[in-house]
Amino acid sequence: MLLFVIKKGAENLAADHLSRLENPHEGDFKKKEINETFPLETLRMITFHGDSSTTWFANIANYHAGNFVVKGMSSQQKKKFFKDVKYYFWDDPYLFKICADQVIRRCVHGQEAVDILTACHNGPTGGHHGANYTAKKVFDSGFYWPTIYRDAHDMVKSCDSCQRQGKISQKDEMPQNAIQVCEIFDVWGIDFMGPKREA
Repeated sequence: MLLFVIKKGAENLAADHLSRLENPHEGDFKKKEINETFPLETLRMITFHGDSSTTWFANIANYHAGNFVVKGMSSQQKKKFFKDVKYYFWDDPYLFKICADQVIRRCVHGQEAVDILTACHNGPTGGHHGANYTAKKVFDSGFYWPTIYRDAHDMVKSCDSCQRQGKISQKDEMPQNAIQVCEIFDVWGIDFMGPKREA
């Protein structure tokens, strides 16, 4: 079922355009009267309270898109909901969040979030970095979901390439010898990386 939620006074150019198209099957169907009464007030809802199969931001999107608040919340839940909802805004068809660093990021969920995390971790611009850096790359790409750090940590833990590589320890570093300088340009030093080749 496709659901369009339009704010009062807003133009819907797509619906206007679709309504002007000719119907090639116009004579195939019997004309029926449209029943515009809805028996349930929850028919417009994207989610029911406590349903885990829906998006994490469905209630926030309902509030911003249609000024609809889920019934059955306790006073504490309502207080938290209205405290959190002020950091989000709806720009059809996406929900955006104004994050703590004042950057606006698009809210994502489900498989889209997994695909974004995968691309930031081991995509062409990835690099199999740690969980925090991978999450930072997602934020820098302009996306948000509340469990991003936990999801990035789980991805790094399950990444075969990352688990085989291990961490770089101090024993892997080359020793550095400091050059003591008395006067500027008194001592010149060159650092070599790797074996010296004869020409």
